[in-house]
Amino acid sequence: MSFLSGLYNLLVLGGPKDQPGGFDPSAVKKILVVRNDNIGDVICTTPALDALRKAFPNAHIAALVCTLAEEAIKGHRALDELYVYPKAKHKKYGKIESLLRLARVQSLIRKQKYDLAISFRSSFSSSQAWLNYASKARWRVGPEARGKRKKWGFYYNIPVDWPPEGMHEVKRCFYMLKALGLDMEPGELFVAIPPLSGEKVETFLEKQGFDKAVEPVIVNITRWAYRPDRLWPSENYRDLVQQLISRGEKVVVTHAPADGEWVRELLAGIEPVPLVYWSRSLKEFTAMIKRASVFITAEGGPMHLAASVGTPQVILWGRTKTDVWSPWQAPYSIVVNGGNVSDIRLDQVLNALESLAPKVEKHMRNTDEL
Repeated sequence: MSFLSGLYNLLVLGGPKDQPGGFDPSAVKKILVVRNDNIGDVICTTPALDALRKAFPNAHIAALVCTLAEEAIKGHRALDELYVYPKAKHKKYGKIESLLRLARVQSLIRKQKYDLAISFRSSFSSSQAWLNYASKARWRVGPEARGKRKKWGFYYNIPVDWPPEGMHEVKRCFYMLKALGLDMEPGELFVAIPPLSGEKVETFLEKQGFDKAVEPVIVNITRWAYRPDRLWPSENYRDLVQQLISRGEKVVVTHAPADGEWVRELLAGIEPVPLVYWSRSLKEFTAMIKRASVFITAEGGPMHLAASVGTPQVILWGRTKTDVWSPWQAPYSIVVNGGNVSDIRLDQVLNALESLAPKVEKHMRNTDEL
């Protein structure tokens, strides 16, 4: 913790000592969920939000997330309110502006006088714990501080043991809930898709000759600047798209907003020309994934979006632990070869797609029945 944040604690928050008394569920009228990490992490928290709503049906439930993950949780059926703040490292705003915006959000949160603030994470994060502490909630739940960070343990007044190694991220969230006396089984992931987002996707597809009966294969072409183990060579993506088209598949290629020129160059010369789609809206991207018969992507946030809408997927997997981060309650086939996505062969992906075919057919039948 920096000198400035320490001074902030003393002047604004009133110091580290508090005596909340034993946890009393009947006294909980307002709940704040703190989850300040990435899109996939936030999506894996969505079943826990439903569990909180079931346990506290009349409570005001809010969440605090960073702007990167805002759309992943916005409109969740269990939430009454959503607080969003920018991280300076995402460079949407300068460092000073980001801190000022965070301070304004924290001020709004403190005015609500939350009874319970809970941080979902498998281990102690000083930034997340501080956000929880800054809420001034009566009861503050989160992973216990260990090692060098133990001195910041006062951020939580209900510290929780870290969940066991190898536990799925969704179940880790429910492990945290046990500290509140809630022993529940996790349900499905949930990402709200506004009707307008679905309509925009349908309009786009219809203009390209894809009626509602067509459920395309979506190939999500990505490049991870900060995770080289997740990079699949450009020529492999190109060959995959060409192979799928040659087999008569209706293919849609998706990509991140900043990758348009790279993807156009990658696909140049493929006949017939594949349909390419991108959107700055995560909601619209999710609506497009929902329209797919199968979604092919490298591991990361998009696979959790696909899981949230039940779309079968083939996932190019790097070094992430599959038992912790595999798609939750959705059909999938993982392709791995030595820990680096770059080592995965095209034939492995095609074989995985073939092995997933029965689940894809079942998914398409279920979609037709809706």
